[in-house]
Amino acid sequence: MMTNSEYQATEEIIQATGERSIKIASMPLWRKSELACGILRGALRYRLAGFSSFPIIHRGVKVRTDNGVVRVGHLSEIHDRVVLSAIGSPGHQAKLSIGDLTSIWYGTVISARTEITIGRHCAISWNCTIIDNDMHQLVYEDDSVSSPKDLAVRIGDHVWIGASAIVLKGVTIGDNSVVAAGAIVTRDVLPNTLMVGAPAVAVTTISGWR
Repeated sequence: MMTNSEYQATEEIIQATGERSIKIASMPLWRKSELACGILRGALRYRLAGFSSFPIIHRGVKVRTDNGVVRVGHLSEIHDRVVLSAIGSPGHQAKLSIGDLTSIWYGTVISARTEITIGRHCAISWNCTIIDNDMHQLVYEDDSVSSPKDLAVRIGDHVWIGASAIVLKGVTIGDNSVVAAGAIVTRDVLPNTLMVGAPAVAVTTISGWR
């Protein structure tokens, strides 16, 4: 899961109610400059800004689209080496949508061939994988080939996904839930649930996280 240093570095306060308030006035100058550069980069280089949406995009982020669209919410922060991919199939546009005030940390890969939706006020740690497809097909001994399966992934509001966790196709994660570091989520997660293990299982109900 995330360390205390991550919270100190971003100066963000995450309440158990699901609200993330960014106290810009109390940030050091280097942090303000980093955010300003990230907003400009998101608007000018990545063209992800809108009339009321200004995401923060750091250096080394890769956004890949082919018959697909990537949308990043207002003041959502995408850190170095993150890959956001929306690559659709003929006749079907892929969609990757990230809500407002969500943080995605170093080395995470999010790949949509159908649809991936991530809610508001989420925290996705480093080296995570979120994917809505199988990527490849299995070939069996009789030379038959498995049918590819693409199933939408939906992550609710105020969800915390720990370091190196994996969320696989067809999964819905409810609001205020936590996925522990290294967990592999293969089934739906109820709201306010802590998931642990590979494959991940629910271990307790929680009131939230901060």
